[in-house]
Amino acid sequence: MPRMLDYAAIINRAIELLTNPRRAFRVIRDETVPGRSLILRYTLVLAAVPTVCSFLGQLSYGLGFGFSLLYSALMLGVYLGTMFLIGPVVNAMAPSFGTVRNENAAYKLMIYGVTPVWVAGVLTLFPGLSILALLAGFGYSVYLVYQGCRILMDTPEEKAIAFSLAAIGVLLVATVIAGIVVEQIIGSAFVPPAIVHAGKPIPIPH
Repeated sequence: MPRMLDYAAIINRAIELLTNPRRAFRVIRDETVPGRSLILRYTLVLAAVPTVCSFLGQLSYGLGFGFSLLYSALMLGVYLGTMFLIGPVVNAMAPSFGTVRNENAAYKLMIYGVTPVWVAGVLTLFPGLSILALLAGFGYSVYLVYQGCRILMDTPEEKAIAFSLAAIGVLLVATVIAGIVVEQIIGSAFVPPAIVHAGKPIPIPH
């Protein structure tokens, strides 16, 4: 973990990616920071948004402190773990889309490209909007990766859309599968929150 994080710079970078991705990726292209290190210097900070919001949302939904805390903590691990894996995967896919292989650039592309996923995580404050948050975040991430892959990895214009869809698609599938695994782990560790009536637990409807 870096000793100091420039939170203002992280927020400004996220805003610029969302509002002017082409300019942001041109700046990113010239930065010498190792791509993988951005997982702890950038992703960890922004991934805290859906983590904290999901925790608070589940608490408000009556799912219990322990359940909500464990679920949110495990999902944060999923977010970081998938980002560690996605760089090499996208780099391996690159030649199939006429794209130059460069693992460092692939990490930068995906770490910065999924910024909308973390921002949309604010919606998980309301559990009923979680699916909307997922679709909105990953949907806009396709656009960011489309813009970024042409700048960072020299993806041909005619293959940039397919490459961005494939890259985000792989990440989405991996995240969903890992999320299902987390739910299974949680399900085996916790009895659903219940209220007790006449000595018998009555599960709260989900």
